[in-house]
Amino acid sequence: MPTLIHCFRVGTLAALAILVFLGQQRAQGPVVTPLETIPMVQIRQFLPAAAHVAGASAAIRGARTVVDDQGKDLGVILQTAPDGNRAIGFSGPTNLLVVCDESLTVVGVDLLSSNDTRDHVAAIEHDNAFWDQFRDVPLGQLTTITDPPHATAGATLTSLAIADAIRLRLGAETHVGRFPNTPTLADFQQVFPTAARYEIDPGEPSVTKLYDPGDIPLGWTLRTSPRGDDVVGYQGPTDVLVGFDASGRACGLLILSSFDNEPYVGYIRDDTAFHADFLGRTFEELSRQDLDGVEGVSGATMTSRAIAAAIMQAATAEVSRRRDRLSTSQAFTRWLGSVEPAQWGALGVITVGLITAVTRWRGGRWGRLALPLIVLAYLGFGAGAVLSQAQLWGWAAHGIPTGATVLLFLTGVAVLAPIATGRNVYCTHLCPHGAAQQLLIKTIRPHQRLWLQPLRAGLTTILKRFRWLPGALLAVAVLSTSFNLPLELVDLEPFDAYLPAVAGAAAITIFVLSLMASSVVPMAYCRTGCPTGHLLNALRRPGRNARLTWNDAVLVLLLIVSACSVLLPAEAIQ
Repeated sequence: MPTLIHCFRVGTLAALAILVFLGQQRAQGPVVTPLETIPMVQIRQFLPAAAHVAGASAAIRGARTVVDDQGKDLGVILQTAPDGNRAIGFSGPTNLLVVCDESLTVVGVDLLSSNDTRDHVAAIEHDNAFWDQFRDVPLGQLTTITDPPHATAGATLTSLAIADAIRLRLGAETHVGRFPNTPTLADFQQVFPTAARYEIDPGEPSVTKLYDPGDIPLGWTLRTSPRGDDVVGYQGPTDVLVGFDASGRACGLLILSSFDNEPYVGYIRDDTAFHADFLGRTFEELSRQDLDGVEGVSGATMTSRAIAAAIMQAATAEVSRRRDRLSTSQAFTRWLGSVEPAQWGALGVITVGLITAVTRWRGGRWGRLALPLIVLAYLGFGAGAVLSQAQLWGWAAHGIPTGATVLLFLTGVAVLAPIATGRNVYCTHLCPHGAAQQLLIKTIRPHQRLWLQPLRAGLTTILKRFRWLPGALLAVAVLSTSFNLPLELVDLEPFDAYLPAVAGAAAITIFVLSLMASSVVPMAYCRTGCPTGHLLNALRRPGRNARLTWNDAVLVLLLIVSACSVLLPAEAIQ
């Protein structure tokens, strides 16, 4: 029976996390804002002469042009959603407005909406240095910004996600292009006449392998879309297919479709001399080709040079992709190199805390005094590595952000340890707020202060009446995430206070009140106020006398309600 109860609780919580994820996938992250509805005051802070948003931009997929009161083009605006929604910050993605001038140079980036933690987003909003780093940069160059030179203190994950969202929107590591129609076998046969079948590269949809009737490889093709979709000729970009034979050299060029003027595109289709500039070259050589060395087609100079630039851009992207394609051991080695010294220190503290929790060390001065001091100073105020409902359910809903090495390891230990050992290792040895309360007990010793006894007795009586609070807060966190309610989960707990640069008033208030209560009643917050501790305790392997409780009934109810949020039509729950 204990094993069945344990499996039931773990399975229920796992199912809850899956349902939260599925519900959020249906919601599709931040809402896509119709660009024409964006207030002009938001655009005028970057383009002061802007009068209104006009039609679609031929230069950038999904963008709109901005004009002055005379109808003159001033630039373009675009948003990062939905392409950028895969970039997860501390607890969710962010949708951004990117404003460019006529030369497609960024003149400003602003926030439209966010599913990330409010306090982290607010800190970035007020950090002018963060936004300024994107200004005066050609739009195409933003795809090369992997880590922003300046990340807002206390909101690093959100800062990284914003840079990633811009990169994803502009085509980096994404394959949504301006040309939705994929090439057919008939298209490929214009480059490889004997092709009988083709196979799209699973790692890069722009690359296709061709085979003859005997299934012998003929070569492969490289498509310029979406990598070259931002290269504009006379009126728009052109989608081109370059074929490479078995020796790896270009053997054919095919123009698939174009937003440019058809007469110009037709001239290029028929100009064999223009095609000859690319034939016989490897894709590496094409990536290094000098655009000035390409002879433009008479009567279609802008279009031909744009096609050449798109081919070079796609070839450059393919060179980079193949260089970055690593084996498992190489990827692990790269990851090791990416972990900073401070992160190694935090990982070491977590490892030592885990060892302490399962050995005799936990009963000595090390476990009772030294380790809490280190956890409070290093994991808490140093790294800000504190588990919370905002982080846990944010990850369940949107996925795990890149760069969260310490939090990911800490979460793994916190979740797996109670399942495997029956011990809530995180709450007892790795939680900075738990460590703070332990140190308060050692310092104040409330049980030895006679003058505190009346206050202690009264507060204990009050706190006993609120034993339901952690479970209720957990339910609020689950339901709020499942139904996308306008509630900030960071306001339910004090843990954001360990990042003073981004902490909100609610977190700081709970932080102060919880420590005041714990200085009178030992571990008051852990026992009667912490939903994260309540969640981790539900994962503990029970003893021999285990039985189902009201907490289990609440978990089942939450599971049913969360299932409704996924299965019912969206209109029924709005």
